[in-house]
Amino acid sequence: MNNNPFANTNSVIKRRENPRGKYAQLNTEDLLDAVKLSANSLHRGYLDILLEIFLFRYNEKQTALDQLNQNLEERIALQLKLAQDAQKRYEQQAKMAAMGEMMDAVAHQWKQPLNAISMMSDMLVDDFSGELVNQEYLDEFSQDIQTQIQHMVSTLTEFRNFFRPKETKESFGVKRSLSSVLILVNDEFMKNNINIHIESDQEILIFGIENEFKHLVLNIINNAKDAFNEQDIKVRDIYINFSKTEAMISLHIRDNAGGIPAKVIQHIFKPEVTTKVDGKGTGIGLYMSTQIAEKLGGTLSVKNVEDGAMFSLEVPL
Repeated sequence: MNNNPFANTNSVIKRRENPRGKYAQLNTEDLLDAVKLSANSLHRGYLDILLEIFLFRYNEKQTALDQLNQNLEERIALQLKLAQDAQKRYEQQAKMAAMGEMMDAVAHQWKQPLNAISMMSDMLVDDFSGELVNQEYLDEFSQDIQTQIQHMVSTLTEFRNFFRPKETKESFGVKRSLSSVLILVNDEFMKNNINIHIESDQEILIFGIENEFKHLVLNIINNAKDAFNEQDIKVRDIYINFSKTEAMISLHIRDNAGGIPAKVIQHIFKPEVTTKVDGKGTGIGLYMSTQIAEKLGGTLSVKNVEDGAMFSLEVPL
């Protein structure tokens, strides 16, 4: 006998439907359709559940998106720092390479006057022994010595100015700046039988950092010097001309060193690209030259012409 008054042997216990579990499986599009149907239905009991699921899913997506944006910002900041570090490294490498070349240039510049002073000293001793020394002789001797010393002082001054850090932009004369570069490299290029011709006479002014402009010119003519030596060219000429119009300042540096190989010329301004044999070049000089051109507000380009290459700096006014 069943003593449970609530027992109903004929009844069937049914499992309640779990709308949260049911609707949570829907994709976003079907979930939105369910929200619309429930909102327009007379039976709106599940609307709160649907909206809760939808908002929860929205928050999940928003959180994931926020995290993605944060990660992206961190990655961008990291890549920017790596790029800045690489730029500083390239600048330092370019500066050290230029300093090495300039030290060689200064050594060659000083070698000639030092040899001259040494020879004049020996001549003075011999001439004194031969009783050929008088006041006129001493005056001429002193003048010659001062000429040689002044040449050394001028070279040292240009060298110091070349590497003196200066970030202030100002107007400077292109021809005067080119002459300063030639003072530094004159003896080195003479030793290598290279003739540099400045074909423009009228001075023009350009606005920027002069030492950086000098670096740009030095990088290009030193590359030409290396190309002359690698190709073993006998007649060696570099032509430099510059001009100014109402819209543009242009500087062209052309050589007859045989040109740049076709497979390299399109990439010549990229960092660590060089035409030199292994161990002879860093590929930094021309890359830094393009950076200098951009700081001047212009562009640096190159093309092969006749029996050599021509680099062109163009700065819009």
